[in-house]
Amino acid sequence: MTSRNFALSMGEMASSSSSNKKMKMVNDSRWSELPNLITEMIVDRLGFLDILRFGAVCKNWRSVFSEARRRRFHPMVLFEYNLQKGTFGFYSFEDKKVYWKNLEDRYPARHCVGSCDSWLVLSSPYLQNYFLLNPFTGARVECPYVNRPDVDVFTKVILLDSPIDLTTKRTNCYCTVVALNLFSTELNICRLGDARWTVLKMGHEHFLGSLVYFKSQIYTLSIHGELWIISLSGPKLRATVEKVLVQINLTIGLEFQKECYLVEAEDYLLMVIRIKRKSLKKTVRFVIYKLVQNPGDYKWIREYNLPDDQALFLGRLSSKIVSTTEYGGLQGNSIYFTDDKLLHKARVSEYPETGIYNIRSGIITPYRSFDLYPFDLPHIWITPSLK
Repeated sequence: MTSRNFALSMGEMASSSSSNKKMKMVNDSRWSELPNLITEMIVDRLGFLDILRFGAVCKNWRSVFSEARRRRFHPMVLFEYNLQKGTFGFYSFEDKKVYWKNLEDRYPARHCVGSCDSWLVLSSPYLQNYFLLNPFTGARVECPYVNRPDVDVFTKVILLDSPIDLTTKRTNCYCTVVALNLFSTELNICRLGDARWTVLKMGHEHFLGSLVYFKSQIYTLSIHGELWIISLSGPKLRATVEKVLVQINLTIGLEFQKECYLVEAEDYLLMVIRIKRKSLKKTVRFVIYKLVQNPGDYKWIREYNLPDDQALFLGRLSSKIVSTTEYGGLQGNSIYFTDDKLLHKARVSEYPETGIYNIRSGIITPYRSFDLYPFDLPHIWITPSLK
């Protein structure tokens, strides 16, 4: 493993001798005098974690670092999260290394129930409330209190916008949070800053853990294969619901079980079906469908491959398509998958099932080259951001 945290890796660069200190001061002064054009060229060639270190060198470099904060960075996997101590362990696909982040201010939490880009959705261990946390910056945003004893736990949460306004650096009160509770037949919706959640009753249907925001609408799947399309409008979050039954022809044997995921892929929507062997609880393959929408007509069309320059990150809390051209070091036409257990029931004797599924060959290989023992929590996809 690499250094235990970002600050330590910076500290190891210092020399103990006085002569080296003097030389370091001279070198620092010369580095700080580099023109911004040169330092910008350097930043363009750095990964996320190196950019963190870059911004700590000197005042001039911090100004360039501020502009680099808007860049998009490689996806990571969050494999360890001690929510009581504020310790997070990340695996970087960019350099194939493990990094640790310790937040100075601890944010005790009970469960992680959602993730969106660089934000985690966490439940409080003391009250029935949820908050958003960026583990890279330590930024925290509160959600409304859930004043209902029948709400057990949210099991899927999505954000329809950034929780932080990039101009004012304050809470974005227009950011909508949508939560799915698998033990009920409703969606819970709020805008950050609202006093309470809006409850959207969904009839008598029970829903899968699939929830995605696509083309300004919310999509979710019922256990009967119905696709629910929800439009939100108005300051009080009025909802319009469209329900369509979209059949697929997929037969699996009795020894198998399946999980369904909805994934936004630029201008179309995918449904990915994960097929697992019941006896071993091991994934054997994935099947992909693309939603074709015409007026009054919806169809799932089988897709046998992804483009060679795309990879799919798949997980219960978040899924996304990424470009292997933009993010080097990833396998194209492949599915990077994590365990699909509910996180609040994850402390069991088995370790998370993870891997890379090559869609063309059907072969599953590990996406890491090391053993994660004793870290046994399901992995969470997260995209670093310093915004």
